[in-house]
Amino acid sequence: MDKVCVLIRVYNRVEDLKYCLDIIRDTWKNFEYYIIVVTNGIGDGYMIDDDSRAKIDCLVQLENNVGHFNGNSQLLLAGLDSIPAECKYTVLLEADTWLYQDKLIKKYIGQLDAENAVWASAQFFRYILNLATDFAIVKTSIFKAHKNLFVFSKTPEYHVANYLVKNGLKFIYINENMPVSLPKYFRKYPYAYKGRFYTFEKSKMVTHHIEHLADGMEEKKYYFNLVTGVEYFKVNIDQSYTWTRFKIRLAIALSILLPYKSWFLKTKNTASL
Repeated sequence: MDKVCVLIRVYNRVEDLKYCLDIIRDTWKNFEYYIIVVTNGIGDGYMIDDDSRAKIDCLVQLENNVGHFNGNSQLLLAGLDSIPAECKYTVLLEADTWLYQDKLIKKYIGQLDAENAVWASAQFFRYILNLATDFAIVKTSIFKAHKNLFVFSKTPEYHVANYLVKNGLKFIYINENMPVSLPKYFRKYPYAYKGRFYTFEKSKMVTHHIEHLADGMEEKKYYFNLVTGVEYFKVNIDQSYTWTRFKIRLAIALSILLPYKSWFLKTKNTASL
């Protein structure tokens, strides 16, 4: 069985990490996984508990968090040297990103091989060159040879995509994890907190930040059950999965029709001629 590395980054979402590790160990079966967790939250009191440590193959602990975007870069680069040489591919994962089973990983590793591509992830912002970094599948040799791919101090989605294009490295989109974002003029939209979706039924993935949910972690577990179609978590939320699933599907379908700012500007300029 081929060996794949999973590099998980975490700052303060240590409870999310616990469930993320459980899901990987319980349901990812197509490869042998080597799990690296890199954390920069211990200086602020966010400790990895013993139960989580038992499910981690390599734990890298950094004393300081250098900031939001810089911290993301810091975590990726700190985990790089711990990736085993025999892992041809590495899954980049944030602790609050839960993926049920690994069929998606198997599918896109196959596509990366077939298309001689080095990166697979969703398009985070529509109609512009960018690549999501909360869940990505990367060819390990490229990761190790191109450290500057992960040296960013601003929005990583733009940096990664532009770096790959500039260096002639091919990427593919993970369509099952799209759409992600909404036009900025939408302040509120069903099931899209802060202008983005967190529920991806086609890939069986959820990425919620629990502070956006009224019932916190309990509600995130509910959404995970919803996308997986199984009662993975026992939850105390009395709400129909079928009805909620329908509303989420409708919200996503309608969001695809929403025009972006670039469309408005183009229309305005054309009308003024």
